[in-house]
Amino acid sequence: MTIDVIGIENPLIDLLVQVEDEFLEQIQVEKNKMYLIDQERLRNVLQALDGRRIHPEPGGSCANTLIGIARLGGSTAYCGMVGGDDYGRVYVEKLEAAGVKSYIASNGNLTGSTVILVTPDAARTMNTYLGACQDLDASSIPLEALRRARMLYITGYLWDTPGQQEAAQLALSTAGKAGLTVAMSLADPFCVARHAEDFRRILREHVHLVFANREEALALTQTDNAQQALRVLREWCPGAVITLGGNGALVAEGDELAYLDPFPVKAVDTTGAGDAFAAGYLYGKLRDASLLQRGRLGSYFAAQVIQHMGPRLEQDPRTVLRPVLDDPRN
Repeated sequence: MTIDVIGIENPLIDLLVQVEDEFLEQIQVEKNKMYLIDQERLRNVLQALDGRRIHPEPGGSCANTLIGIARLGGSTAYCGMVGGDDYGRVYVEKLEAAGVKSYIASNGNLTGSTVILVTPDAARTMNTYLGACQDLDASSIPLEALRRARMLYITGYLWDTPGQQEAAQLALSTAGKAGLTVAMSLADPFCVARHAEDFRRILREHVHLVFANREEALALTQTDNAQQALRVLREWCPGAVITLGGNGALVAEGDELAYLDPFPVKAVDTTGAGDAFAAGYLYGKLRDASLLQRGRLGSYFAAQVIQHMGPRLEQDPRTVLRPVLDDPRN
């Protein structure tokens, strides 16, 4: 069976909590950033949150995107590592219930988790304990399934441990030999800062389409504005998407370039916005939609997701995105 998109990354249980700005000061974190934390720090953060309502959801950036594509009608599969605990079992069950084929391995470590602190302005501050995720290595990659796919989707989070890097390198080289389209999300500004040289090399050698927000794009390209960043990214790989938050997005592939106006909505929680954008865009690409329609699908999907808590829609995305899917102008 052909797989439209196979993704490799970190299966994380998302623990979403609404907090005030003062809480971020209390636990000494900067708003809208992602922190890699150890088990002791995780325990301390959860203790500080005692009494608040926590929304647990299977997550991880790549998984969110694959679930979005699957719910739109695409065929997707996912590779990663979870622990042999309840969170790990629930993660696999919910992933497959959402329509994503699981190639997830497990071990004796704890399943990774991300405590996502959502402030009243809808900004999210992430505290990630990788747990079992960091034990992924090259032996975990489902090579036969990968060779049957049309597209490989990875994120920059895979560069945070040597074993994960080996797994990513094997997947990239296998995808190249099999003729797959390779798409990559830069993941996070801190991730870009840690691995900028590796990312520039990967984009030049393996990637056909890169996703980044404005901050990530400027950091990687060392430029001053999104237009310059887009130009540099296109020198490194054929396609690039730069999301601009409430200011829309820039998309370019080949000789085409488009600016996308934002869909005006009231943001409640921006968790998963970039993942939803990638899902809509990649689904459009799989359907051979125009560049404009791909971008509009991504933008509209993200706009719907940020209007509620959590990284995904409860409603059927095909119904929610119907105004864009059926737009005769695209």
